[in-house]
Parts: sequence; structure tokens; C-alpha cells
Amino acid sequence: MDFAELRLGSTRLLSADATSLSPRQRRQALGVLSADDRKRLAHLNDARADAFLAARLLVSAALDDPAPRLEASCGHCGSAEHGKPRLREQAILLSISYAGSAVFLALADSDRVSALGLDVEESDLEAGAGAVAELERWTAVEAVLKADGRGLRVDPSEVQLGEDGLARIRDEDARYRIRRTLVDGRFVVAVATATATASGE
Repeated sequence: MDFAELRLGSTRLLSADATSLSPRQRRQALGVLSADDRKRLAHLNDARADAFLAARLLVSAALDDPAPRLEASCGHCGSAEHGKPRLREQAILLSISYAGSAVFLALADSDRVSALGLDVEESDLEAGAGAVAELERWTAVEAVLKADGRGLRVDPSEVQLGEDGLARIRDEDARYRIRRTLVDGRFVVAVATATATASGE
């Protein structure tokens, strides 16, 4: 499975197509899954399972670690079968997003970034400027909600996007730097990061 990489500010962004996952790579990914990951995998259809495994391989490639210690837990109910993934015993934040068969991974050092969220949506190549602008707005909102950690438990309309590239959730102190890019001419990508001084990140 080949992957592409680029940098957005202090964040590394990796992407791959899960349909290129080989049988050997599938076995490799299965071999390093935690018990909780295996439970999550059991509830996915074949295409979604391959995307899940591809994401785990992207983490492995990004860290140059064949068996990264990745875990997830829900900040709302505490379940280990869903929730935002994190690396154990490593000062690195990560966020994963899926768009069709494409898998995207964002990583940042926790000494530079205190929160990280990634969202990706696939754009219709024939879509007009208005539709693309709406996707850019929505991915930025989703990235903020992922960085916040509560996801859609926060009403998306509470996310305020500023013209200065900063965003916030209404009546909350945290500020998020939004960075956007277009990958392969069709994937609209937004990364939200928070630091002690977001304007300087």
C-alpha cells in the first residue's frame, strides 16, 4: 500500500487508498491489532474493515514502528470499542478520517499542539464553487469538533469560523488554527490544531 505525505503547519498529513491493501498487508495489520481494535473490526463490512486496517498501517508507517500502541476510548461513555484514537506512551497526537476508500491520518507533536482534529470529504469534480466552499466550511467545523473531543455531541452551529483562519466553539476559550488543502484534486481536507497561542502556531 503506497501512501502520500504532506505537511500543514506543524501537522503531518498522510493518505492512502484502502483498495490497494494487499493480503500480506492485511495480515500484517491484523497481527498488531489490540483486543479492542479486533472488536471494532468485527462490526465493520469488508470495505470499511480494509479502511480501518489501512489506517493502522498508516500509523505504523508514520511512526516507523511495526506495532504502535494505539488505543481508543469514548470521552462520553468510556467504551474502548469506539472513540478518538490515541498513542500510548508517545507524545504524539493523531486524528483519522475516511472518505470513500481513501484514508487520511494527521499527526502532530503534543509539545507543539494541544489538540488535533482532521476531517476529509470527497468533492464531486463537477461541483461548482459554492458546493466546494460549503465542503470547506463543513470540514473545518468537523475538524474543530474532533479536536475538541466531543464530536457531534456539540451542535455544529456552535462552531464559529473566523476570516483570520482561527475558529472557536461559542462561549468557550479554546481557539483552533484551521489549515486546508485539496488532495488529488477531489479530497477537501481541513486540520484543526489548538496551542496555548493558536495564532502563533
